[in-house]
Amino acid sequence: MKTLRSILPSNVASTTGVLDIEISGIAFDSRRVKKGDIFVALPGQHIDGSAFIFDALERGAAAVITESSRKNIEVPVVKVRDARQALSELSAKFYDNPSQKIKLIGITGTKGKTTITYLTQAILKKAFGHSFRIGTVEYDMEFEKIPASNTTPESQILHHLIDQALKNGIKHGVIEVSSHSLRTWRVENLQFAVAGFTNLSVEHTEFHPDMEDYYNAKKRLFLDIADHGKICVISTDDGYGKKMAAECKTAGLKVKTLSLYDQNADYHSEGLKMSATGSDFTFCCGQEKQDCHINLPGEFNTFNALMAGALSHSAGADLAAIASGLGAIKCVPGRLETIPNTQGINVVVDYAHSPAALENVLKAMKSVTKKRLITVFGCGGNRSHEKRPMMGKVAVQYSDMIVVTSDNPRKEQPEAIIEQIMNGINESQPDENKKILQEIDRKAAIFKALSAAETGDTVIIAGKGHETGQYFADRTIPFDDREVARSFFRKPEDDK
Repeated sequence: MKTLRSILPSNVASTTGVLDIEISGIAFDSRRVKKGDIFVALPGQHIDGSAFIFDALERGAAAVITESSRKNIEVPVVKVRDARQALSELSAKFYDNPSQKIKLIGITGTKGKTTITYLTQAILKKAFGHSFRIGTVEYDMEFEKIPASNTTPESQILHHLIDQALKNGIKHGVIEVSSHSLRTWRVENLQFAVAGFTNLSVEHTEFHPDMEDYYNAKKRLFLDIADHGKICVISTDDGYGKKMAAECKTAGLKVKTLSLYDQNADYHSEGLKMSATGSDFTFCCGQEKQDCHINLPGEFNTFNALMAGALSHSAGADLAAIASGLGAIKCVPGRLETIPNTQGINVVVDYAHSPAALENVLKAMKSVTKKRLITVFGCGGNRSHEKRPMMGKVAVQYSDMIVVTSDNPRKEQPEAIIEQIMNGINESQPDENKKILQEIDRKAAIFKALSAAETGDTVIIAGKGHETGQYFADRTIPFDDREVARSFFRKPEDDK
């Protein structure tokens, strides 16, 4: 059991009350407070956590950490300059810095992170027997699977999960590291054995004012979080990756470059052969080479596999484990996930919700489509406005038919979002043979696309991937693109 004094963060402004009390846990959500916990009141985008201090006290909080000045509180109160920094530091101390006792891999960038974590976990399991994975879809700890609330959870959750992994004998893991987490102290006090960078393209402009700010947030994983001898695996196929590699080398970090085609990179591929169902390639690291097969189509997935192999190899996995692990993954939820049917239509659901991601998916599917490529997509509300016309231009470039629809409207009007997408489509002056429809109702849009599809066509349903809800201003409704597509092909007798 730790005392409050023993886990105090470095940014304490003032304290009241007795500090030599025992703390049984940490909570930043007042609803999860248990007797003896310390409650950390985090500032929120809409509501300040300090508003829930008395709720936490009623539930048995033994102490409070807050940025605000509070009086008339009977338990010890620690005022700090930054509550998120405080949460990160005291979590590391409370759980005895569990990340220092494992091989932790972190992957950041705009595209590919989720697929890379699935592939990396599979390799680590082949190499070392066990591995956990924390990311956008779920937190897979082997002993428990937890639905993801954030791509990268809050620092207390991360330290708790890693501590539980250690107690279950798991000493290898991989996590997706978002730019949000790098700006909000979620990963600051973790020790990474390996850190990887994929690429950078337009995304999260509602959070980052420009690409340089976005890049600088990603860069923190490599340059600002304590080195501890970590290996930095950086793709130089991307302009920002070249810049990142150069800056990390200048800073004296251990850098290993990666490229799908540049044989001068430390990690690269040779002999790439792609099909509609996967790819074969040779994984190369210096004089070491290993033939690999993946069950995920598209050049970008070969890149994801190469990165997963490089991260795992840097963490100690051998080449045989890399090949075996890559081949073990049959599908990643909501990433080029195929919907089986008896009509000869290639129906694919993908999470692509940025211009670059959508282009990767459409290019990959265009190359293996016998007849027409039909695309259903929209854009999320209260997110990057700049990408909406860009995604329209990408869709019209590769698609024979487009159905523009809602994604997660949130607090925006779906009609306004669709109009912005259509501006990009119209600016492209599409060929009159291309069919372009607008349908606000996402289920109806998917059904229109599937109704129009014929044998040999490919239908891409893009934007939501693995998500199981659609988010509006005042409600969230159950919605899964995969289940909607399955329901279209389901025969009435199947439901009996």
